[in-house]
Amino acid sequence: MVNDDRSLVCSYLADGFLQPQRRCEQVYDSAPRNVRTTLVRQLKNARWPHPDRPVSSFRHETAFMQALGRLPLECSILTLARLYDEVHVYLCRALDRSRKGRPHNAGFLKNPWVELRALADELVARESAVEDQIYLQSEGPHPQALRASWRRILPMTFDNLPVLKSLGNLLPGERSESHEYAGIGGGGGSDIISTSMVGHLLRQQGKEMDLLISTRTWAIGSQGKAGAKVGTKREVYNSDTVNQANGTPIPGTYRVKEHTHAEGRDLEAIPWARHSQIYMVLDQGESRSSIPKAEQTNLPGQFEAILSQSKRDIDTVMTIDTGGDVFGVDIDCGTTATPDQDYRVQKAVSTLSSSYNLVTCVVAPGVDAPSCSPLVAERAGGMVYHLSQEEKKRVLELLVEYRMDGSVPNRFGKTSLALQARLKGKLGWVSLDLPEYVVDTWENPWNSFVYVRKCMEDLVLLPTMKLVHELDNRMLGETDQQTTGRPLDVLTERLDLKKNTIAITSDKRPTNRLGNDSSTVAACSEITSL
Repeated sequence: MVNDDRSLVCSYLADGFLQPQRRCEQVYDSAPRNVRTTLVRQLKNARWPHPDRPVSSFRHETAFMQALGRLPLECSILTLARLYDEVHVYLCRALDRSRKGRPHNAGFLKNPWVELRALADELVARESAVEDQIYLQSEGPHPQALRASWRRILPMTFDNLPVLKSLGNLLPGERSESHEYAGIGGGGGSDIISTSMVGHLLRQQGKEMDLLISTRTWAIGSQGKAGAKVGTKREVYNSDTVNQANGTPIPGTYRVKEHTHAEGRDLEAIPWARHSQIYMVLDQGESRSSIPKAEQTNLPGQFEAILSQSKRDIDTVMTIDTGGDVFGVDIDCGTTATPDQDYRVQKAVSTLSSSYNLVTCVVAPGVDAPSCSPLVAERAGGMVYHLSQEEKKRVLELLVEYRMDGSVPNRFGKTSLALQARLKGKLGWVSLDLPEYVVDTWENPWNSFVYVRKCMEDLVLLPTMKLVHELDNRMLGETDQQTTGRPLDVLTERLDLKKNTIAITSDKRPTNRLGNDSSTVAACSEITSL
């Protein structure tokens, strides 16, 4: 069957690109695994339709493929797969919203098709358009359909920030010299891996980060192990409890032991000898309305209880974000950010300012950061740190040691894989080696494509209190941007985000890791005007 899939795809590519089939087979065989997975998913289900595996059709696909055929074949195949993945993600998102009774493009679900004329024409006029984001929007004479176009990716650099010469220096947000650190992974599973990596970099400067906290959603928001059910409560097994002063366990707060495991991705199980105190907190913000009152808690209390158990007196609490979605919603990086949880964590940590220095560190900025991130970082008093060659080598070694290099299907993170791609010299569009089961699915699929930028090899460090102040201003709508004319589903998403992230304990919709649904993504400066 695998050979049949290969023959189907390569024959289609040869006909569309006007290239010899043998050459298409050679390039297809050497293409990244998820490029092949995406092509097979689209073409196989278009050839043999199934109601549980819907795919979109395309208008003017022949013209688009002929325009792609003028480019190097490796680029052509990657770009076609990017298109298929963008549309698949949009389709699955619409299906999910339909099931939940939320606003969606009902006409598209009834007859899904995408107009590609603008893509083809622009590519003929400007071959460099192939490096742009593929943008989907529902407008024109057939509002139920989607129109695909190119959207230029704005350059991103943090060269506007002062350079931090050494991690051994006083960090932004520190009022006094610090030696003992606690690290909080602020917005999802792989942030705990980044937290550990930053801890190792600090150790090289004579500092210590032995206590780590992983912040995860109460309900599973994205696939982890094959078969994990999105939206169900994240169960944690073989852990110790963290108790209140009266001895009562704090809900959703766990001491991670050597054999602790959980629903979703087991990213807390980093090599045991590296840190002696590792904890997990489940953020209830997205699920509070469904949690019995007796089981409800809040992030500030969870963090404070854990920090009080530190073996050493903590000087600085450092919150780590991977990718940059702490700055807001992504518009052009190939991922869907989850700034709601990042904001709740930053807000919760800010309540600890009377007891600790507070620093926020962004690892691999630009993976899912909005284009306004450098400006946000500058206004928040951030600094940029450029990793040395030795530090880059060390980070790559740790990612292999932690099995975050794509070698273990249950241990993966899009931002971690993007960071590795950059540290290995990659730039531009790449397909990451995510497990096939989170790509070849119709339930909350991951988009494997990401735009790799040079700045992803840097760290951005900020004073947490100033960052929270800047985020508060943006959340409260202090911008001049307007939202008139936005699709209803976009406005609903944005209103949900603003309404539910102002309060730490507010209810929230389930986190969605669908990838970059371009038609429902807006620049961060536009979000905040809602």
